[in-house]
Amino acid sequence: MTIRFIRFLSLALPLALLSSGCLEDVEDSPLFYFTQLNIHLTDAPVNFDEVNIDLLQVDVKGPGGTQTIDLNTNAGIYNLLDYQNGLSTVIANATLGLDDIRQIRLILGENNTVVVDGESHELKIPSAMQSGIKIKVCLDLTATAVYDLLLDFDAAESIHQTGNGKYIMQPVIRVMNEDANCGGGNGLQLDDLPDDLLLYLEDNYSGFAFAPSQTTLCGGDAVYRIEAADGNTELYLFFDLNGAFLQSAIWTEEAGLPAVIQGAISNYTDYDEVAEAYEITRENGDTWFELKLEGPGVDGRTVVFDEQGNVLCEE
Repeated sequence: MTIRFIRFLSLALPLALLSSGCLEDVEDSPLFYFTQLNIHLTDAPVNFDEVNIDLLQVDVKGPGGTQTIDLNTNAGIYNLLDYQNGLSTVIANATLGLDDIRQIRLILGENNTVVVDGESHELKIPSAMQSGIKIKVCLDLTATAVYDLLLDFDAAESIHQTGNGKYIMQPVIRVMNEDANCGGGNGLQLDDLPDDLLLYLEDNYSGFAFAPSQTTLCGGDAVYRIEAADGNTELYLFFDLNGAFLQSAIWTEEAGLPAVIQGAISNYTDYDEVAEAYEITRENGDTWFELKLEGPGVDGRTVVFDEQGNVLCEE
């Protein structure tokens, strides 16, 4: 399924200027640089009965993340399947004075569900309630009269069923406009990967579907990340840039973490939420745990622990 968030940006003169019948010195007025931003939601078919998202707030950030602006958000429960075949709905709007937008963020509540064969299931979306779903854009609004920004939300890739029957969403959202795309991350194909990596997938994950990307591990090492799914299992595989296997990771709930890891988390007193948690199996068989911690008034922190609760990396 592809869910598209269409950002319609219209640079318009305020009514006071238009009604004056004179545009003299308009470019010297700060009002000239205001942009009307409307965010529309639309959808495409998928094999679910419903996909319900509990939208609380939409905001945007300018360059460097130094300025965050809350948009006028039409909060509520949105069944994404109500907006198919060209239909859309406005979920947020605002008049902005930003020259650039660098991030759009969707903050969700707890009432996210997916309905399959008439049965409703909780849809877990890690970090969406506090840190939000963050969409990176590189959009210059200067000297722009009208701009349509199209974000492609691929729910078919985003929603996965875990081995115990639960549904989780790891949002896959792509910026479709070339001049707003920050580059990298979305154009990688399997054929671009090293032969050793492809051979490893063939030997160990026959029958899986793969979605490759490049990322960095905690500590800064550049790696290939392969999302692998076969309908029952969904995990992430990591390889160095030469194609050597490094580790696999599977999403886990905070309650499922070993007691020693939960105890280690308590040392981070500024953080009150485990936004994401992954159990990692290293190439040599060691078990690690990677957690993203969130807290009020502080930046998120990624921490990697070994099986004994020792900190291996944090950033």
